[in-house]
Amino acid sequence: MHLNSFDYFRGLAILFIVVGHSSAYWTMESFYEKVFTNLIIGGTTFFVFISGFFFHHVFYPKFQYQQFILKKAKYVLLPYTLLSLIGVACFVFYLDRPPYAEIFITDQTNSWYQYIRLYVQYWWTGSILDAYWYIPFIMIIFALSPLFIKQIQLPIKVQVGLFIFLLCISTLIHRPAHNLSPIHSVIYFIPVYMLGIICSIEKVRVFKFIEGKSVILGLSVALMSAAQILIYNTYGNFHKESMFSYEGIDMIVLQKILMCFFLLSVTQKFEHKDLPFLKYIASASFAIYFIHPWILYFFDYLSVFKRFNFLPGVLGSVITVPLVIAICLSIAAMFKWALASKSRFVIGW
Repeated sequence: MHLNSFDYFRGLAILFIVVGHSSAYWTMESFYEKVFTNLIIGGTTFFVFISGFFFHHVFYPKFQYQQFILKKAKYVLLPYTLLSLIGVACFVFYLDRPPYAEIFITDQTNSWYQYIRLYVQYWWTGSILDAYWYIPFIMIIFALSPLFIKQIQLPIKVQVGLFIFLLCISTLIHRPAHNLSPIHSVIYFIPVYMLGIICSIEKVRVFKFIEGKSVILGLSVALMSAAQILIYNTYGNFHKESMFSYEGIDMIVLQKILMCFFLLSVTQKFEHKDLPFLKYIASASFAIYFIHPWILYFFDYLSVFKRFNFLPGVLGSVITVPLVIAICLSIAAMFKWALASKSRFVIGW
């Protein structure tokens, strides 16, 4: 059964990701700007939740591991591999501006072996562009699909218990520093993926429970966003080097899970309505995901943001997003025109 509400949810999710990454280039100083930042960052959680939901809703009934992994390799891993290779060639060799050079380039690179090693490091960590860390992480999640098949077959109460236990771990370990550890990311996000599966299994109950609760859920999300600033005197995602050090409770993952239900409660109202723009954004979400970091990178490289640094941070972010989305869709449309169906191997759409 096709769910329009999840198309709209996916469209909103990619918009959150773009605005979250855009906000990093603007200064957020006031309390309200920091609350705004807390609300818009962490959009990855939405995609992980949606991916878990559709693993059960779409793939589980006729699941075949080999076909599932092959499809993900063709339409997710291959575009990522090609674009990462282009990124290394562009940023490391041409612009001589390698990301995380202090971590990955410890001595002079002068042999083909060192260049391959450098590319593999960027490919494994997804660090050639800010958003690309998601692909190594989600491919590991896909590789672990047999575990999630086992999860689906457990009694629902056991699944919920496992989710709560693993979520407690997530709040303690935080996200990896600079998102450079795919394994750390898997441990952090795995309960969100499991929650998506649980919500698909129990979708009738879930949809009934959140119906009419948009205001309550929205206010709860806003309060959690403000509470993080008041309690920790900081804003943004929680990151740390070591999973085993204690640096407080990660409130963002809790806030974003709550926000999943808030957004679902909103999009559910439009289940039987046609919203062409959001559907189009949803259909192009992977292309936007792959392309938007390039746009932001070159905006920064060309000092575009510095020329408008007199703008308030929230306004700067709000102005940046539609411009970035428009450029992404234009580039994606050109790829589809030039490559037709083969564009999925390059931009995922």
